[in-house]
Amino acid sequence: MSKKSGKNNKFTLKNNVFFLGLVSLFADISSEMVYPFVPLFLETILHVGTIPIGFIEGLAESTASISTVFSGWISDRLKKRKFLAGFGYMFGIISRPLLALTQTWPQVAGLRFFDRVGKGIRTSPRDALIADSVSSDERGRSFGLHRAMDTIGAIIGPGVAFLVLLWLGQTNYRSLFILAAVPAIISVAIIIFFVRESNLKVVKKERIAFK
Repeated sequence: MSKKSGKNNKFTLKNNVFFLGLVSLFADISSEMVYPFVPLFLETILHVGTIPIGFIEGLAESTASISTVFSGWISDRLKKRKFLAGFGYMFGIISRPLLALTQTWPQVAGLRFFDRVGKGIRTSPRDALIADSVSSDERGRSFGLHRAMDTIGAIIGPGVAFLVLLWLGQTNYRSLFILAAVPAIISVAIIIFFVRESNLKVVKKERIAFK
């Protein structure tokens, strides 16, 4: 490989990490505009008690954890990191506006389940894509950058939601949920147009001898 080619690949791979960080930033803005307010929406708009609210949140988080395991296995088999990550992020685009149309708590539970399946689908292939995009001595910095951008999105999201509710009305959660689809759309657009599928590194299997 020529020096020129090496420089170009290095530039592309570093951009891949940066754009995946932006994807997580906008996705977290979208999520944090919605889910801190779902319990309030259930209580004040749908008049739901505490037990269904607790059930919904427990179902959502357990779903994300379980589906992450399967998405990692599928990602390794299909070797389509970008496609699976983008597919997972699209769940947010669908679930946010539909949440604004819900009239009962089982409908909210179904959409929370649907959204967390999307999170589980995207997490493993996204992380694998980051790892595939950099050398082993750059992974710590790459994942650190990604985590920092993810956290920034989680900070910005509630602030944006507060301003939206201040503008539209303190209990206008349905409009907030619809507007939350905008950063979710941006995150998917970044994956489609800026993130590139990396060449998967071939890792030799090593046997570990236990004494």
